[in-house]
Amino acid sequence: MRILFIHNKYKEYGGEDVAVELETSVLLEKGHEVKTLFFENDQIIGFFSKLRAAFAAVYNFSSARKASNAILQFKPDIIHIHNLFFIASPSILYAAYKHKVPVVLTLNNYRLVCANALLMRNNKICELCIRKKLPFSGIKYKCYRNSSAESALVTIITGIHKLITTWKNKVSAFVALNEFSRSKFLNSSLQIPAAKLIAKPNFVRDPGEGNYVREDFFLFVGRIVQEKGIHALAAAFADMPENKIIIIGDGPERNLLQEKFRSYKNISFLGLMSKHQVNDYMKRCKAFICPSIWYEGTPLTIIEAFAAGTPVITSGLGSMAESVSDGFNGLHFTAGDANDLCKKVRLFIERTENCTIMYKNARQTYLDKYHEDIHYNSILKIYEKVIAEKND
Repeated sequence: MRILFIHNKYKEYGGEDVAVELETSVLLEKGHEVKTLFFENDQIIGFFSKLRAAFAAVYNFSSARKASNAILQFKPDIIHIHNLFFIASPSILYAAYKHKVPVVLTLNNYRLVCANALLMRNNKICELCIRKKLPFSGIKYKCYRNSSAESALVTIITGIHKLITTWKNKVSAFVALNEFSRSKFLNSSLQIPAAKLIAKPNFVRDPGEGNYVREDFFLFVGRIVQEKGIHALAAAFADMPENKIIIIGDGPERNLLQEKFRSYKNISFLGLMSKHQVNDYMKRCKAFICPSIWYEGTPLTIIEAFAAGTPVITSGLGSMAESVSDGFNGLHFTAGDANDLCKKVRLFIERTENCTIMYKNARQTYLDKYHEDIHYNSILKIYEKVIAEKND
């Protein structure tokens, strides 16, 4: 099978970029022909560049030509897109439609129904816009980068293409990362037919299982931003000096938190680390903590933890509550509640003392749901179904 991946890279390397790399590498290993067409937002610099990009983001003729050329040269059986904001633009969907190539679009976040893609406002869950074709609340509350103008841009891009049925008619299948997000999209202004919206999580390579006897620390890995619940995490461990938390990653909240909790010897900020180093910490920690206060997709860090045989203590929200079975491969706590997180950390220590069942269950969850072979079989079925429907 010949698969063309189209992806608009983010300025800061993140989970979606990792997902594209993993997906393409596995397909290549399985003998498929794969080509990638990347677009980058780095070229948007300065006022006039932003102004041009704003108009082009609705329909970028240059991007459509590049997509057409790639299609004519590579002759793909299918196109798989992970992100098209902002340089790629929805114009690539029209290029694919013109050449009669079916498109699979992975919904890694809530961008198509929410200006900031998080379904969040003022650090709280917000679903004001999810069912509105032109959701003006996102503009009113400056949900994208705290700017009315930029929020209006995102709203116009997604709204226009809802009105002209681009999302509904120019995409052959959508991939949601879990059943929770699938249900949100099904009941949204996108009006996607249920048969075209498929739940399938991302995956990670098998790093090997950690030992059942773990070292005396808990772990957080990710962007140090408010929506990740990092403030509640630090506050919880400030109240538990007997327990240690290691925080790997960087972000706009790091300096503030590092200064605020400088005197706490049990809270360590280690900054950015390599994938190999992260895997090593995953295999050695007591548990991974995912304290996000937004719905998340299916965080790759949770999958990485399960792959290492590491239980997860997570916010009981959305996809996180779906991925982590409370009491089986981890525990749930109330999102944003430092006191409840303290209780669950202590409960976890109590339950796992001289007991390895949660560690075994975590590893089995990875093998059953998130292993690369599981992913390959799932994505291949989606491709084959879409291609068959296109040829009917």
